[in-house]
Amino acid sequence: MRTSLWSSLVGTIRSWLDRLLWRGPTPALTLYPKCVEDLLTIMAQARDNGTTVKVVGGSFPTSPAPGDILVSLQYMDRLLGLDTNNKTVMVEPGMKLSTLSSLLGTINLSIDLAGRVPDLTILDCVAVGGPGLGCGETGLGSSILQVEVVTAKGELASWNWDTNTRQMGGLVGGLGMLAVVIAVTIKCCPLVMVSEISYLSSVREVVDTWSMVHRTSNHQQITWFPFTELVIISHTSNLDKLSFAVSQSRLNMFLTEASEWVATIIRRLNIVMFSSVPMLSSVLARVQFISLWTAARYRSDHAHHPAHFLPPSPIMRGTSWLLPLDCLPPLLHNISTWSQANPAPVTSPIFIQTVVSDSKDMHETRSRTSSVGSVGYRSQHVPQGVHGQGYLCPKLGGNVG
Repeated sequence: MRTSLWSSLVGTIRSWLDRLLWRGPTPALTLYPKCVEDLLTIMAQARDNGTTVKVVGGSFPTSPAPGDILVSLQYMDRLLGLDTNNKTVMVEPGMKLSTLSSLLGTINLSIDLAGRVPDLTILDCVAVGGPGLGCGETGLGSSILQVEVVTAKGELASWNWDTNTRQMGGLVGGLGMLAVVIAVTIKCCPLVMVSEISYLSSVREVVDTWSMVHRTSNHQQITWFPFTELVIISHTSNLDKLSFAVSQSRLNMFLTEASEWVATIIRRLNIVMFSSVPMLSSVLARVQFISLWTAARYRSDHAHHPAHFLPPSPIMRGTSWLLPLDCLPPLLHNISTWSQANPAPVTSPIFIQTVVSDSKDMHETRSRTSSVGSVGYRSQHVPQGVHGQGYLCPKLGGNVG
């Protein structure tokens, strides 16, 4: 009896830890090829045995079904080539964005990323896209010049946007169902540091002055819990040679990371354990808001890399939309009105970030919600959002926003 009770207690604690740390079911087998030859061997054996495998980059949170065989390319992370004259770089699919950014930063180059960006591997970026990454027309998607892939038949191929438009369109944001990427050539851009200024405002003020707010800087980020009128607004602007801004000190960086870590842990605890206790959930959400504001305050008035890399688990679990800038004020007004009429626990903030497309005067806004619903609510009367990454990419004509 004691053994059964102890086993039940251990199982319950392990289940809580798995949910808290976003752990999925453990696959029966995970293979880690370190070169293209290893990958070709694995795929050949899978074809001969009639076995289905899932190829991943190793950074995106996955939930494999029991018995799945995963092939993780996280150890295929070498720099394959760098052309400083043409400003291009070729890397293997397992290299993380932060690693690539650091390498390019040593020669004053960067990749086309800005704002909060999940620190994914290149393969996961190509497969799933995500906030700040673009879905083919903005961000990293538009910077990909060529990919080297292995098809389902084990054939090596080279695709680019000029001669393989259909294949590239299915590959970028296609969840890895078209081919296995083994190398990516990316167009780089000159590294321009940015200054970041953050402050508190009200959602009403944002709605009333948005037409002016989004023109005062290159990028804007808004963090908002619908239970409060307060929002955190962060503006980032490019620094020119005449501008002056100092980088964060080590202490400031530590305090920023610590505040972000605290906010992430509180959010997970709130979702896993306290979302059914409205009073306690509301208190934890407010503590999370304070932690996020503390992190933004420590980053404010300093020079930063244009991309702020964050762990992928919290930022990628949720629902996202793309919509024109002029649709944002009525959306915020509707959410605010609805949340006041339907009070319920809020475990996660709505995150909004402006993304500049390739065309001039074209902007899109990506609004971020939590993994428990489209606006972070858990209520039987609220339609739940799509889990994972969902994008509504309307056809935009002329000037937007």
